[in-house]
Amino acid sequence: MNKHLLSLTTMMGLFLGQTQAADATFCYQGEVAGVVCNACAGNVKDALLKLEGVKDVKITLNKDGGNPRLTIVSKSPALTREVAIKALGKAAGHYDIRSLEKTPTR
Repeated sequence: MNKHLLSLTTMMGLFLGQTQAADATFCYQGEVAGVVCNACAGNVKDALLKLEGVKDVKITLNKDGGNPRLTIVSKSPALTREVAIKALGKAAGHYDIRSLEKTPTR
């Protein structure tokens, strides 16, 4: 009986650990040049939302003239600037993701 209980407890622990890992999210922040209006922000957001694992994209325009801030929430633990630029496709000629770094989860 104790052997079965131990096996069941171990299996449940493994299952719960996998579920938590599958639900993990990662936050990436950076800057994107070339975004000057909400339509531009929408183009970049739509492109980045097509990346596998990306759950949310937020672009905050900088009213002081600096580059807009980019925040991406993803299930991917290894999203890179290069992958994000590639997702922009032809629009990468108009927009430039200047930086993208993983930050502590929000």
